[in-house]
Amino acid sequence: MKQARLLLSLWIFLMSLVGMDFIWSSEAHAIPAWARKYDQPCSMCHYPAPPRLNTLGHQFRQAGYRMPDEFNQDINAANVGHYLSVRGRGRYAYANFEDDTKRDTNQFLWNDTTFFYGGPVGKNYAGFAELEWEAEDAIGLVASVSGVWGNSEHFTTLRVGQFHTLSRVGFGGFDRPTGISTPKIRDAELTKGVKFKLGTDQRGVEVAHVFKLPVMPERSRMIVQVTNGVNDAGAGGESDIDAQKDYMLAFEQILDDRASGFTLLYYSGTYHSDPALPATSRFGFQRYGATFAGVLPVGFEIQGGYIQSADDPAAAGADSIDGNAYYVELEQYIAPAELTALARYDFVDPNSDSKSKDDRTTTITVGVVRPLQDWLRLAVEGALKTTEQAAPAEDVTDKSAVVELMLNF
Repeated sequence: MKQARLLLSLWIFLMSLVGMDFIWSSEAHAIPAWARKYDQPCSMCHYPAPPRLNTLGHQFRQAGYRMPDEFNQDINAANVGHYLSVRGRGRYAYANFEDDTKRDTNQFLWNDTTFFYGGPVGKNYAGFAELEWEAEDAIGLVASVSGVWGNSEHFTTLRVGQFHTLSRVGFGGFDRPTGISTPKIRDAELTKGVKFKLGTDQRGVEVAHVFKLPVMPERSRMIVQVTNGVNDAGAGGESDIDAQKDYMLAFEQILDDRASGFTLLYYSGTYHSDPALPATSRFGFQRYGATFAGVLPVGFEIQGGYIQSADDPAAAGADSIDGNAYYVELEQYIAPAELTALARYDFVDPNSDSKSKDDRTTTITVGVVRPLQDWLRLAVEGALKTTEQAAPAEDVTDKSAVVELMLNF
């Protein structure tokens, strides 16, 4: 009951904030990056709001940033304005912790400035680079070279570099989120023993094959990745600390032109909790599950996913650790207002064998998103995160809210 009252108050607050965006809204003028190249609005590839993609957007990205009629064409990449883009995100963030030992926050932030390059080179190759300057003055780099061979309906791609492994470049629940935050199955450590997130960028190689099954209306994609894995801090963009490699196998299926579909995923890796690499610090771990997205013609979407986790610290002589996590998200796009409302429920149990059940978290997120221009969008989110406590202590619920202006040009 307490959570319901808090959630209702949060929703009213968010809607009142977004109501102000009608004051700022006007006809769109500027269009970023690839939209400039094709002289089309961003909605050609994005739905319900950038950076989220529709089916055409996914097909364009899968093919190395090519339209169907550009396959095996000698593409001139001399006009860099067609491939360069800049994003900036400013935020107001509020957090209220029920635990008195944690410090509440109420602050304005410049979250990041990011420079992008992405586009085809010649007939068979493409490049992508993402240089992000974060608020803490940290520099993050994602960069890869890819190749594509075949035709628009049946082709193979190769990607090498430091890249988003699947989160934010995948499909059916693995695309960039409509709102601000990412579902916990991709953005949280799903067990206590291994500092690994499915959304972590890594270095490695990917081979994918796009084809069309006779029983499916749209294209399918099979993906195999071999990566360095993560270090003891859970980072994947630094030097490889061991001789083991991580492996991922995924299958994506597009079901319609609104980007309905699903993804099946299996990930197997090795993690060392001690950078000195003693045998007792080694964990073998697996993550497997599925995500889906169903988008109806009326603009309503249901999205969700489930990931099962299994950690095996056999070298340490400890018992295996199993976890599970899932989320369900509902979205409604209101066309006359160009407004998307969303609500998401996240559940993470990092040790499902624990009898005390004092380590589970549930997060309820509500939000609204509205483009103000093709190059500017407003998003507002609020969340209630509840952490279960061992009896007789009461569960702890933390409250947070974020208002974000995102600029793309």
